[in-house]
Amino acid sequence: MSIATEGKIKKPLIDGGKLLGRNGENVIFPLLGIFVLVIIWSIVAKTTEGKLSVLPNPIQTLRDSIPYLQNFFSLTQGDEGIFFLTLFSLGRVAVGFVIATLIAVPLGFLVGTSEKASKMIMPLVAIGKPISPLAWLPIGIVVFPGKLAPAVFVIVITSLWPTLINTALGVASIPKDYWNVSRVLNLPKFNVVKEIMIPSTLPYIFTGLRLSLGIAWLVIVAAEMLTGTTGIGFFVWDTYNTGEISLVILSLFIIGIVGLLLDQLVALIQKLVVGNETV
Repeated sequence: MSIATEGKIKKPLIDGGKLLGRNGENVIFPLLGIFVLVIIWSIVAKTTEGKLSVLPNPIQTLRDSIPYLQNFFSLTQGDEGIFFLTLFSLGRVAVGFVIATLIAVPLGFLVGTSEKASKMIMPLVAIGKPISPLAWLPIGIVVFPGKLAPAVFVIVITSLWPTLINTALGVASIPKDYWNVSRVLNLPKFNVVKEIMIPSTLPYIFTGLRLSLGIAWLVIVAAEMLTGTTGIGFFVWDTYNTGEISLVILSLFIIGIVGLLLDQLVALIQKLVVGNETV
């Protein structure tokens, strides 16, 4: 079939030119950044030689990490591979993140539509948002005894703020004409939420979700360190206590990569649901 009969040229699924950038700059500059990081890392490691605590250089870190990378998918009890340790942490993050979202979005709708609710809730948000995640952990341990529940509690209480604030901002940004139309048509509240509020605030909600998920992943590492719960966070603390700094560095890279992938996953879902519309 000819191009003329098709009506338009189909775009490829992957745009190679856009992926590589002009003159390959999307590949060259990230590699250059990594190279500079490795150089700085090597210099700093060199300055610690002869001291009580030595920072391993990139080559030594890679050498020490190989056995753990080979054991990446191990399921041996008490000696799980990094893949499953990360998976355990992701499970807790998923639970806390979902609970936080279920709380934050309805509260955001309420704050955005009710001046009285806004005056009542927003001061609490202003007080709670700056509190360090680690400061919430003792409360979580007291209220929710055990190893898993306190970590989930901290994730919920610290990650709901961005979604709540952005949802409220999205509701406040809905054009007044939309509200006037809903009143003229006498739409039920459920239809107002479904037909007006959710579609109009989705870009704002997704912005809040990306911020909240980043905080949730950030918090779980610290929570696992202090609660001794099996996961990538506890692995960082455990390897530090045993003097295996190379594995601490390996863990940092994995935590960073997983955080990036989580953010890109939400961004992809946002693009599929909302399209190219941005806040």
